[in-house]
Amino acid sequence: MKSIKSHITQLLKALNEGVFEKEHTIALSLLSAMAGESIFLLGPPGVAKSLVARRLKLAFKDADAFEYLMSRFSTPDEIFGPVSISKLKDEDTYERITKGYLPTAAIVFLDEIWKAGPAIQNSLLTVINEKIYRNGQFTVRVPLKALIAASNELPAKGEGLEALYDRFLVRQFVGCIEQEYAFDQMISSTKEMEPEIPEELQINDELYSKIQAESEKVGIHYTIFELIHNIKREIELYNTGRDENTPPIYISDRRWKKIVGLLRTSAYLNESAGIHFSDCLLMSACLWDEVAQLPIIEEMVEQSITRGIHAYLLGEKRLEQKLDSLKENMKSEHSLRELSDPGIQVVDTFYHRIEGYHIAGNLLIFASDYQSLKKDSNRLFYIQQDKFRPVNKILKAYDFVKNRNVAQKNIYSLRKGRRSVFVNNQEYPLLCYDNCTPLPAQQDDSTPFEFILQEVIDLLHQLEVEYKTISERETAYTKEHLFLSPSQKSKIKRILGETAHIIENYRNELRIIAHAHEQENREY
Repeated sequence: MKSIKSHITQLLKALNEGVFEKEHTIALSLLSAMAGESIFLLGPPGVAKSLVARRLKLAFKDADAFEYLMSRFSTPDEIFGPVSISKLKDEDTYERITKGYLPTAAIVFLDEIWKAGPAIQNSLLTVINEKIYRNGQFTVRVPLKALIAASNELPAKGEGLEALYDRFLVRQFVGCIEQEYAFDQMISSTKEMEPEIPEELQINDELYSKIQAESEKVGIHYTIFELIHNIKREIELYNTGRDENTPPIYISDRRWKKIVGLLRTSAYLNESAGIHFSDCLLMSACLWDEVAQLPIIEEMVEQSITRGIHAYLLGEKRLEQKLDSLKENMKSEHSLRELSDPGIQVVDTFYHRIEGYHIAGNLLIFASDYQSLKKDSNRLFYIQQDKFRPVNKILKAYDFVKNRNVAQKNIYSLRKGRRSVFVNNQEYPLLCYDNCTPLPAQQDDSTPFEFILQEVIDLLHQLEVEYKTISERETAYTKEHLFLSPSQKSKIKRILGETAHIIENYRNELRIIAHAHEQENREY
């Protein structure tokens, strides 16, 4: 049995036969129809807006179509059917003959939609949103799958068209052919016949119902909710900071719900069990009201997808926090080597005094030598008598060449404590000033730097594995996506590339930290 994606792929290929640079618009129109939504095409005259509508009706089997060019003089009779004279005369019932008109059509194309009068607009509201039409005293459910509206202008302000405009979930700008190759093909083509769509490719009512039912089962990951929340916040910030002469971006709750339904349909037709980040690019076609808002919306959506991918991979910035902690650790360690602790008393200008060591007189260590000691490794020293003050004994750094005559019993291993020195693994305090500032609480002192470093290395490796998985998944999904334009596909590639760059920066930071730590170990 043919897969749904293969089916839609072949159908789109057939619908796009002889079409030039309108493939994406046709794909969006088909997606809208599959989701049970309507689409508005904005563009100048002569850019094949009507061609899109006529091609779409070929996608559905045995589907009645209705097409009409609106004018300010259009009447409800021309759209919904004339009033039945016999019913009115014989039964005193006001009822329209709807056969062959909009209420009985599955695919509807209304050109110059904003020229419709209030009576037509009011009936269209319930037809588009609720799929019902009130014919006299009866409420009739219409078989409408998609209503495609077109115009070369947006609805005029202050004429009550906002509610009707809001009913069109997808809004697509249709322009002239841009590529010379496609333009040359278009002007040199001689046939403008509609393609023959094989019957087995057409969508029948059973398949249409199945697509809508199965689309409702598509899952929504928490990252997609967060992505939508972020776009909402960005729109609110935009509305708050805009100039008073700039119109706001208004998205109703109903519209948000329909947008998610469209994304679910996209995911299902692309054979995914859940909405992907790539699907969310389709939101750009659903969130703008004015043409000037389109690049702003596109930027909001792209940034939110980028943040969504980063949040999914980086979580609560755990890796970034660990790297900062490592850098702070190294900075603190370096500072301790370079700066003396003001709480430790300095004696005879150059020394710290070690208290409680079983030796006659005072045991001193150069302040600079103390600062160079490390907490997690030992350094060798030997004791020398102070020539000028015999009461003092001085610990000096041991050199294997210069001090080779020093007896082994007179060599001591030292490492740093907290205002103390470990001599041969026995801790002795240093002489401190009275009422000196207490040291801050010790944190992670028992965890060697190398262990923390390895933890970060493992965390980064895990991140790289997760990125590789999501990158390969999104890249493969986007490449074969049925409803994204080539430029949208390149945006996902760029977003994934930016994420890879961030991870590489983390890798470089970690290399620098590891190298610096290695160099310090060699020095000391």
